[in-house]
Amino acid sequence: IVRLLGPPSNDIKLGTVGSDSAAALVADAKFSEVGPALSPDGRWLAYASNESGRYEVYVRPFPNVNAGRWPVSTGGGSEPQWSHSGRELFYRESASLMAAQVKPGAVFAIAGQQRLFGTAKFRAEEAHHLYAIAPGDNRFLFLRRVGAEVEAKPAPLVLVENWFEELKQRLAKK
Repeated sequence: IVRLLGPPSNDIKLGTVGSDSAAALVADAKFSEVGPALSPDGRWLAYASNESGRYEVYVRPFPNVNAGRWPVSTGGGSEPQWSHSGRELFYRESASLMAAQVKPGAVFAIAGQQRLFGTAKFRAEEAHHLYAIAPGDNRFLFLRRVGAEVEAKPAPLVLVENWFEELKQRLAKK
C-alpha cells in the first residue's frame, strides 16, 4: 500500500510490486484518506477519511476494498493501528486513545469500544501514525509534546552500542 499525497486530497492507492500502475482504493477523490493500516492477517484495511466532514476511522476488506466499508469511530478518529493479535483496532479520538474490539468472522464487526487513556500531552496528526504498539498489545510508545524552547532546539540523540556488555564490565569493576 502506498499513500500518495497531492492536492486537492490524499488518496490511498494499491500498488503491486513490479508494476507501474496503481488503482485508487477509495474512489471519491474530493475527500482525503490517510493513515492506512493492514490487519495482521491481511484481511482488513483500516484508514481515516474526512468524507463525513471530519476525519473518522473506517475499515474495508482487503484486497477487495470495494466489497464493503464499515465505520469504526463516531466522534472523530485518526491514526488507526491494529493490535498484534488483530483482535483490536486502536485509534485516536480527540485527545484519547480508543480500542475497538473486533469480532472474528467473515464479515467485519465491532464487539465494543473503550477509551484507554488520554493522549493530549502526546503529538498527533491525522495523516501519520505517531505512536507504536508494543508486542503484547498492552503498552504504547508516543511522541511527547514539548515546550517551544525545546522544540526549537531538540535534545541530542545518544546511541550506546553494546551497552549491556559495558554495564557488565562496570559492575565487574565494583
